[in-house]
Amino acid sequence: MPESPTPLFVRYGTPTYIGVTVLLAGGLAVGCHQRYGWPSDWPALGLLAFIGALTWWLPSTSSDGLSHFTADNVVVLAAIPIVGPVGAGVVGLVMAALTRRRIPAYRRAFNMAMASSSAMVGGLAYDLAGGSFTVAELHGAVPLILHVGLPIVVADAANLLANAVLVAGVIRLSAGVPLRLQLADMLQSSGLTQFAYGIVAFVVVIMWLPGDLGPVAVLIGLAPLAGARWALLQYGEEREARERALGALVAAIETRAPELEGHSARVSSMAGVMAQELGLRPKEVADVRTAGLLHDLGTVVVAPGQEGLDHQRSAVLRGAAMLQDLPFLAGASAVMEQVAYAAPDVPASTLSAEVVRVADDFDLLLLGEDIGPSEALERLRQRPSSVDGERVLAALGRALRARDEAAAPGPMVTT
Repeated sequence: MPESPTPLFVRYGTPTYIGVTVLLAGGLAVGCHQRYGWPSDWPALGLLAFIGALTWWLPSTSSDGLSHFTADNVVVLAAIPIVGPVGAGVVGLVMAALTRRRIPAYRRAFNMAMASSSAMVGGLAYDLAGGSFTVAELHGAVPLILHVGLPIVVADAANLLANAVLVAGVIRLSAGVPLRLQLADMLQSSGLTQFAYGIVAFVVVIMWLPGDLGPVAVLIGLAPLAGARWALLQYGEEREARERALGALVAAIETRAPELEGHSARVSSMAGVMAQELGLRPKEVADVRTAGLLHDLGTVVVAPGQEGLDHQRSAVLRGAAMLQDLPFLAGASAVMEQVAYAAPDVPASTLSAEVVRVADDFDLLLLGEDIGPSEALERLRQRPSSVDGERVLAALGRALRARDEAAAPGPMVTT
C-alpha cells in the first residue's frame, strides 16, 4: 500500500507544485510568443475564449458518473490553428478562470495554469506534426488532412497527456495516490472519446477558415456534442429511476422475509461475476444480475399466513410475470421464468438461468446450513448436473478463489 504523505509534505509540497505549474505556464507563454508571436486575429481569440467559457453550461459528466464529455477540449484544439499556440493558451486560461464551480483560489490558479500549459503543449505538438497556421491557404482534402487533421489529433494526444501528468502530480502530492495509478485511471477514462474531440475540432477549423463560416463553425461543431450530452444525461436519469424502482422491489421482498436481508443483492453480485467468468455478453450479464436481484419477487404477492401453500416454482413464475411487460426487464423476466422450471436435480434450460439458480442455492446454503463457501460449493457439486451446470459450478469456484485472493492482505509496498 502507498504511504500517505506527511502533513509537512502536503502543506508545502502542494503549494510549491502549484507555483511550479504557474511558472511552467508562464515559461511556455514566453517561449511560444517568441516562436509564434501574438495572435493576429484578436476578435477570433475573444470569441473563442467567450464560447469556451460558455461550455460550462454543458454538464461534463453523465449522472452515472462514468461517461464524460468536455466541450472545452474542442474549443481549445480548434483555437490552435485559428489563433496559434499562445491564443490557445489564453483560451484555456480564460475557460479555467471563469468556471462556475466554487473552488479555493489556489485550486483555480492551478486549473488556469494547467489548462493554459496543456493547450500550449498541444500547440507545440501541432507544429511539430506539420500543422499549418495558415489553413485558409490550403486547398484540397489531402493537404487539409495532412497539415490540419492529423496534427490536431497529435495535439489532442499531447494536450491529454500534459493535462493528465499535471493533475496526477498534484493528486500525488495532496492525496498520496501513486502517479502511475492516477495516470492510468485518467488516460483509460478518457480513452478514444478524447480523440473524437480532435476530429470535431478539425471540422470546426475547416468550417471556420476555408469554409469562411467564422464563429458559427464552433456552434455547428458543438451542436451534435451538446445533443449527445443531453441524451447521455437523459439516459443517466432514466437509469437512476430504474435503479430506485429495483431498490423498492428488493425492499419489499426483504420486508416480507427479513431473514433474507441482503440475500438478493448477494445473489445478484455473485451471478454477475459468474456470468462474466463464463464470457456471457454484456446484455446477458445485466439480465442475470437483475434476475438474481428480483428472483424472490413473486413471494411479495403471497397473502400473509399462506406462504406454506405456495410452491417456489409458482412464486418465481409470478415474479417473472410481474416484470415481463416492462421492456427494460424483459430479459430478466425470461431468465426468471427459466429458473422456475429448474430443480435441484434438473438444471435450468439456459446458461443464464443456471447461473442465477446456482448463485441462489449457494447463498441459501450459506444462510441455512451455517457452512463455509467451500463446503457449500462441494454440496452443489454432489447434485446431478449437466454440462452447463458443471461449467457454472466451475465459474463459481473461480469467482470464490478470486474473491479470496482479493481479500487476502498483500505485501506492504512504499511508493
